[in-house]
Amino acid sequence: MGQTYKIDRLRLITYKGQKRKTLRALHCRYMAKSHIVNCDAELQKFTFVNFRGSHFTKVNFKKAVFYGCDFWGTTFNSCLFHNTEFRDCVFMGCKFKNCDFSTTTFSYSIVVNTNLAGFKNINDLSGIRIYNIYPTCNMSDELSIVLQELKDNRDLRKNKLLFISDTKYNHLNLFLLQKRYGDSLPNLLHSLASCPTSQITTYKKLERTLNGLKSSAII
Repeated sequence: MGQTYKIDRLRLITYKGQKRKTLRALHCRYMAKSHIVNCDAELQKFTFVNFRGSHFTKVNFKKAVFYGCDFWGTTFNSCLFHNTEFRDCVFMGCKFKNCDFSTTTFSYSIVVNTNLAGFKNINDLSGIRIYNIYPTCNMSDELSIVLQELKDNRDLRKNKLLFISDTKYNHLNLFLLQKRYGDSLPNLLHSLASCPTSQITTYKKLERTLNGLKSSAII
């Protein structure tokens, strides 16, 4: 599983005296370890974007929409989230410092090992499922075999959706998939091996792909 693929990485910084730069809409991108400082993302939409290990400082996300995005080890410092919408997003081990979430809405989102004290002025947590401890999946022999079949998939490997490293499973994603698909998960993942995967960048995108396989009776 050597890293032989290209990873997107955005470095967008507005320095003193410059016109404030804009972080524009993104779709199905793996933006690992991006660095965004003093920028504007107002009214932008981010769909199935993986911001693993990225850093945001003094970014204005007013009225922005995040749908199906992954935030693993992402840090937010002094960011503004007024009237921002998060739908079907996953936050794992994130850090928030002095971020204003006034009138921000969350729906069907998951927060794991993340201190919510940095969510200033947040009004409603009902759309967030919170796990204080990193969950683990039930690794059956059948599931282990099919995961080995997918281990060399270039896209899933790059986006770390099933494996975090050569030896570590992505237990969080597998746990969530098991909750959704139960015993049918190994067969669904087996069918995934014969499908295009270049656009599968986040957990939600993976889930939607498996939903399509299930409804089309491929398995």
